[in-house]
Amino acid sequence: MRTGSSALVLLVGCGLTSVAAGEDYDYQVGLTYGSGQSDSTVVPTFGGVPDPSLGITTTSSDSDTIGLTGVWFYSGLSDANGPKSRASFMSRASSLVISYSNGDESTTTEFSSGGIIPPQTTRSDGSSNEYALDLRHVWRDSGWFARAGVSRAELDVDIMNNAGVPAFARFDANRYTLGAGKYLGQATTLELAITTLDVGSSNPTVIALSFSHIGSLGANWQYGADVAFAKSDTGGDGDTIALRGSLFPTASIEFGLSFARQDRSGGFDLDTTEVFGGWFVRDNIELTARYRLDDPDTFPGQDVDSDEFGIGVSMRF
Repeated sequence: MRTGSSALVLLVGCGLTSVAAGEDYDYQVGLTYGSGQSDSTVVPTFGGVPDPSLGITTTSSDSDTIGLTGVWFYSGLSDANGPKSRASFMSRASSLVISYSNGDESTTTEFSSGGIIPPQTTRSDGSSNEYALDLRHVWRDSGWFARAGVSRAELDVDIMNNAGVPAFARFDANRYTLGAGKYLGQATTLELAITTLDVGSSNPTVIALSFSHIGSLGANWQYGADVAFAKSDTGGDGDTIALRGSLFPTASIEFGLSFARQDRSGGFDLDTTEVFGGWFVRDNIELTARYRLDDPDTFPGQDVDSDEFGIGVSMRF
């Protein structure tokens, strides 16, 4: 199951009153919607050459995710300096974030053996729920900050094969994060974070180092650069490097591109590319959109296509 946040549209009708530039805020709420699709084809190989006569397996998945987020800026948030979408970063705001997401995914897998045996079909329907609580506290004068977070994800899957035999599976995972960092200037940070995952009998730990910077580009534009590297203790599986670049032609508009590469078992990397944009249609209301494309390394005879889009809206008050 893919979990995420992307569809805050119910809040657009609320709070359409414009707020003066440079306003201070105490809260932010958001609603997001995301939809993804994945298709794969696997053909067995003989002597390193795909041979369809040995059978073909095709898998198709569709997913939908709705997320709700609430933020309390308990030291206050100001959007007077820099891009409005990065106001928390620029104003060194301390915050408590509560989020919830619900996802549904349907998957169909078909195996055809070229007439030797009847085609086999398996269908599964999964439903996931994720709850998260994240705290970020900033000592504004010194520039030091600390972060702590916890989340729980639950997944229920119903499976049915073409013989009509049902099956049921349930999975859950917990995440615990501690981090600390420092502002190296007015708009530059360096952070180190440790995340422990509790997934059944597996308890991997990930150490991540991240760098963020907002700078000026010409007379009016600004840019954002974010770089992160995560190292897992699972023998290389899960190590990730992520790059994100943003452009801000005005304080109210953002668009950009991100790229991430994740190491996976067997030496097959996963590359993820995302384009995104945001627009504050009012001083306190932002609309966002994104499109993500996954490009995994595959073995001979395998072809995988996976993408996802999302939209959202958030409101500060």
